[in-house]
Amino acid sequence: MKFEEVKDTDKYVCDSCKGVFNPSEIKLSDPIDNITMEPVMLTFMYVDKDGKIMGGRKQPTKEKGDKLLTCPLCDYVHLFGFHRFEEEET
Repeated sequence: MKFEEVKDTDKYVCDSCKGVFNPSEIKLSDPIDNITMEPVMLTFMYVDKDGKIMGGRKQPTKEKGDKLLTCPLCDYVHLFGFHRFEEEET
């Protein structure tokens, strides 16, 4: 699926600032060259040069045109994607 095809049917929440936003508001930022992660079972989520949403253990790179998903409210980079916002029932 391409990033531009994601519809605003769901809302997402930032793990850092706890802000809630539509998918169309997500910013794409350049990755840095020295991303490391632990444990190795987690996979990166990013947008490739063709705009496709990708996931895997391969490190996204700026040279290939990859972009990282970034919170539109606080600029926190989400290497593993965003969580859907679930409204609490009252």
